[in-house]
Amino acid sequence: MDRKILMHVGPTMIDIDVLLAGVRNNTGFASPEFVTSMGNALNGLKYVMNAPDYQPFILPGSGTMAMESVTSLLKKGDNVLIVSSGVFGDRWVNIFKKYPLNIKHLRSEPGHIIPQDEVSRELENGKYKMVTITQVETSTGVLYPVESLVKKIRDKVDIIVVDAVASAGAEKLNVQDWGIDVCLTASQKAMAAPPGAALMVLSQNAVNHLSENSISGFYTDLNQWIKVMNSFQNGKSGYYTTLPVHIVFSLEKAFDLIREETLENRIKRHEIVSGAIRAGLNGMDMPVMAEKGFESHTVTGMMLDGISMNDFLSECLNNGIEMATGIVPEYAGKYVRIGHMGWINQNDAISTVAVIERVLRDMGRKIPANSGVSAAQEYLSSNIKD
Repeated sequence: MDRKILMHVGPTMIDIDVLLAGVRNNTGFASPEFVTSMGNALNGLKYVMNAPDYQPFILPGSGTMAMESVTSLLKKGDNVLIVSSGVFGDRWVNIFKKYPLNIKHLRSEPGHIIPQDEVSRELENGKYKMVTITQVETSTGVLYPVESLVKKIRDKVDIIVVDAVASAGAEKLNVQDWGIDVCLTASQKAMAAPPGAALMVLSQNAVNHLSENSISGFYTDLNQWIKVMNSFQNGKSGYYTTLPVHIVFSLEKAFDLIREETLENRIKRHEIVSGAIRAGLNGMDMPVMAEKGFESHTVTGMMLDGISMNDFLSECLNNGIEMATGIVPEYAGKYVRIGHMGWINQNDAISTVAVIERVLRDMGRKIPANSGVSAAQEYLSSNIKD
């Protein structure tokens, strides 16, 4: 029997009950059971985001759809500051340059972050309508200290947008208390549901910036989508374009399981799993891309130091572990990304480290037997309390 563990950066492993929740026949977006499910899922999203008073959105698409929809808050000629730690922070540039906006792009070296003081100084030197921040940079595994940055810049910019695509549901994230205006993610990452839904919440401040005069395109126009979301929150159907019906049923179940686990326990589980994986890599002297102290709990970039990326990933897959390619252009072919988010546990961490160790040894890397697994096991023994 072939069996694998999906240690990818998205899609991620899905709980069977979440998958089965989406198996519905003859159900449309106006069906009573879907109306109820959509309302429950919107409330579940507010729970995961710690945003009880925010406006939630569940839209057809991906995280990129959510990103582009923030153009609904902008008008021609607005100034936008992009704070980027890698490829997906840079995606904001590729989105916004399609629109009549003035863009300033701050980008760190891969594996590092832009210092908060540099962001603050830039906002003091110019009047910006919006700033975008990526909490977890999926291309490098870097975790940005969003809470402290938002506190530093809150009174210097109108709208603060946080890309939490690879963090919501796995990292500490208190959208409302921290003062974030827009926070967005996608169904297939730490929520661990099937891909197909863009998720976001807006503060009242952000909602106040919605306008018929925005630069948004038709499909991404939140000024229209908000009417649909409010309809479902009031127990009625709504339509702008077709909603991802079966994905919403799965999301509803995923949010139920997250509530059952509690956010606190879920975040702690991700911390333990990521810590075990990094301990194992350290035991094998395999460096990670993220700067020490800024490692995320959802993605780890492992440097390969001369080993073929494609051969390594192929051999890991043959041994039952699927990981992701490295995509930072400056390090093309020189690293891989280990995803550890969603429905993962310490046993998945040990299996992943064991396969990495075995494949590296088979490929000629001089690694003492059990060095990675022993280090990961020791970490777990020290950090899992009864």
